Amino acid sequence: MRFLLVMVLFVVALAGCSPAKAFCSIETCATGCCDSSGKCQAGTTVDACGTAGVACNVCVSPQACSAAQQCLVPEVDAGVADAGTDAGVEALPIAAAAETWTWVDFPDTQCGNGQPTGLGINITSRSQDLFVYLQGGGACWNAVTCFQLASAINLETGYTSNTWVIDSTWRSQNFLRGLAANPFKNSSFVMIPYCTGDVHTGDNEVVMDKGNGVMTTVHFKGRKNIEAYLRRLKATFPLVHRIFLTGSSAGAFGAQFNYPLFAAAFPDAEVHVLADSGQMVQPVDPLPADWKAAWNTGAVPGCPTCSTNYPDYAHWLITSYPTRRFALLAYTQDQTLRTFNGYTAADYETQTRALLTAQYDPNPNAKYFLLAGEGHTMLGSQFTLSSPSGVTLNTFITKFVNGDTDWASVKP
Repeated sequence: MRFLLVMVLFVVALAGCSPAKAFCSIETCATGCCDSSGKCQAGTTVDACGTAGVACNVCVSPQACSAAQQCLVPEVDAGVADAGTDAGVEALPIAAAAETWTWVDFPDTQCGNGQPTGLGINITSRSQDLFVYLQGGGACWNAVTCFQLASAINLETGYTSNTWVIDSTWRSQNFLRGLAANPFKNSSFVMIPYCTGDVHTGDNEVVMDKGNGVMTTVHFKGRKNIEAYLRRLKATFPLVHRIFLTGSSAGAFGAQFNYPLFAAAFPDAEVHVLADSGQMVQPVDPLPADWKAAWNTGAVPGCPTCSTNYPDYAHWLITSYPTRRFALLAYTQDQTLRTFNGYTAADYETQTRALLTAQYDPNPNAKYFLLAGEGHTMLGSQFTLSSPSGVTLNTFITKFVNGDTDWASVKP
């Protein structure tokens, strides 16, 4: 017994003397970053740039470690040479250390508060695939939804490098390269944040009363921001083979509505959509018209009804790109989406099933993973969620990525 006690104390002592790597985190390295040996660095140099206890980035020329402790190109920070085609200047490719998350400021973008935002990027040479994720987070279109209910994230606060540091979105399992089951592990990653309240589709400015007569301008610039991102992403990934355009909730709608922009920007690439909780059911009136007026959503060539009739848009999208794959993850009575669309649980399920029957089932390039219930979003549970029939969500997504001939819809 005494021998066992000595061994236990010995093991505890060893644990107490273990390398700092096991303990380097935001708790112990809040203002710096953790290097490869597990030590906390200041996070302010090109060799070890970062903050909030994340893995240190190594900035590659012409990047520098910015005041926000992010690897950025100084000319881009200053708004020079990144104006893109709007200013007649060729957009520069994004420079970033390999397989390291880097925040990139885009001075030619705007959040709802009018301030610029950017995106996160993680580039690899493992493949010519690109995984683009559009962040979700509600929507708003008038003073009540934007300010009284505050139903859209980051609208007033914006989204900067400081927001990026504390955001958990880009740390999700969908971005893990070391996870063998992850079908996106060999792709380059882009995470597009959400701060415009317009499901990434707007190009408008609306003056609203925040309350007590305080007036403010809301910048619905989601689509305009996508256009700015695409100018540099085109230059960064000139040889891209496959693009998996994904998003959850508001991001799922953004992925579908902005699909033509991505397809036009990368005409030689396969662009496939994975929409997580973004079924294109028709909202109750007058919501479609209100959204179009507030956000100034773009017109769809050859489909005059598509900007206000969502099932029409789903049909146009799926049939206009018959060689591209469109996958939908959906709950029958999604509590979040049914509220936004103005339906009861039963009526929303009816609308969802009608959409899938009419637009997905007849088209071999469109499939869905449908579960019964009121849940909202599935990608966060990609490696644990299964259907009652035993088909895992990961299997469905992997077959979607690979273009397997036995890729099939899953329904309750």
